[in-house]
Amino acid sequence: MSEPVSLRVRTWNIAHGMDVPPMREGYRHERRKHLDEMARLMVQDAPDLVLLQEVPVWAGPLLHHLTGMGVTLAPAYGAHVPFVHVPLPLAVGAAVGRALPDLVRTQFEGQANAVLYGAGLLLVSARRAQVNQHRRFRGEPRIAQLVRLRHRAAGREFVLANVHLDPGDNREQVERTGYLLERFARGAPMILGGDVNAPANSQGVRGLVQRGWIEDSSALDARIDHIFVRGFRMDGQSTPWESTRREIRREGALPIRLSDHDPVDAVISW
Repeated sequence: MSEPVSLRVRTWNIAHGMDVPPMREGYRHERRKHLDEMARLMVQDAPDLVLLQEVPVWAGPLLHHLTGMGVTLAPAYGAHVPFVHVPLPLAVGAAVGRALPDLVRTQFEGQANAVLYGAGLLLVSARRAQVNQHRRFRGEPRIAQLVRLRHRAAGREFVLANVHLDPGDNREQVERTGYLLERFARGAPMILGGDVNAPANSQGVRGLVQRGWIEDSSALDARIDHIFVRGFRMDGQSTPWESTRREIRREGALPIRLSDHDPVDAVISW
């Protein structure tokens, strides 16, 4: 019998590299991107996989350089002028996004999901699929980033779906993602994670559990970032970070808090 294989998985909506505008006393807000600081947090405890949402489309090479991990990017949409949907060169969108991060963070510079993978994993294939209806003048494309990886030492493949779904009643998007991943897997073990934008007691999440997905939290958990598995064992419940762990403190200044989401970690095995 082969030895068990363990993977440390992390998911985080990085809000385009921004900190959270202060919601209460004791915090400040810096109008710039913090991708360098976020990259250091992403690789704490040496995860094998990091699933990111709300990533600037131009940030893939930078994340690879900062983390040393392999990166595969799936744009939800590219750099463009909002509402009229006129495409922009990527460099122009990046420049505008850096100059006016509070104003245009998800518009001019484009938005993507990203999967970062460690040296022990080999990228086999990747694709993207839209899971909501196309709407020209409102909303945004919601995608499932589908990735197949091979564990080099074990010689075994698995697949994952990295999602950022609509808030509210998104049961159809959750179900569609699950079915798409099952077809993509062709029998391989599966991970479904990301900003699901639905709590554990929502219809969409309950539907996943009924179809054999292992839930990552208790039914009373109100958080919206999840990690689910099928074909893997969940080694304990997944764990959201304490919010203070994503704070930056500098002497003589109020702290800032990176993103408006806490990363979620899970250790899985098969």
